Amino acid sequence: MSFKEEFEKEKADLVKNKRPYETAAVVIFGVFMFQQIGFLIYRTVEYFIDLFKPGVTPYYSMTSMTTPNFFTRIININSSSVVIVLLAIASLVLWYFLIYALVFRYLKNRNQAKWTWTTLIMFGPTLFFMPPYIFFIVYVFRAYFFRFIKTVVEEYKAFDVKTKFKEELPEVSEEVNH
Repeated sequence: MSFKEEFEKEKADLVKNKRPYETAAVVIFGVFMFQQIGFLIYRTVEYFIDLFKPGVTPYYSMTSMTTPNFFTRIININSSSVVIVLLAIASLVLWYFLIYALVFRYLKNRNQAKWTWTTLIMFGPTLFFMPPYIFFIVYVFRAYFFRFIKTVVEEYKAFDVKTKFKEELPEVSEEVNH
């Protein structure tokens, strides 16, 4: 299947609105990805213009909130070094590829919520102020989390409010018994 046919199929699936959370995830993903790539291109062009100006020390500043922390850490090693900037950009490209290969394609092959999980893993740390590894853990162990949540809900539904727990019963002292 060609890219155009694949794109049309994906678009048709999203427009059918079978999974509204997938449609919302595509919109959020698109906005954040556009912002991230836009900032990346703008800052890189600005950096290379400064590189060729005489008497100007080039400085690469990446302040986009959606940029992964590892990218900013690599840039901050020495933002005036072209090698460091290119290394940071290469690591970001590797990050995009790994997200595609390990998350998006994996979920697509299993007909699961690929856009939702991809958006959560890429931009969830920014959206929910949580470290990225939490999203990876939830993603990897999602079946166990959902089973746990299902068990809790079922136990809650089966719970009788009139049931007294041992901790709620009044304590009987030994002096009263004698």
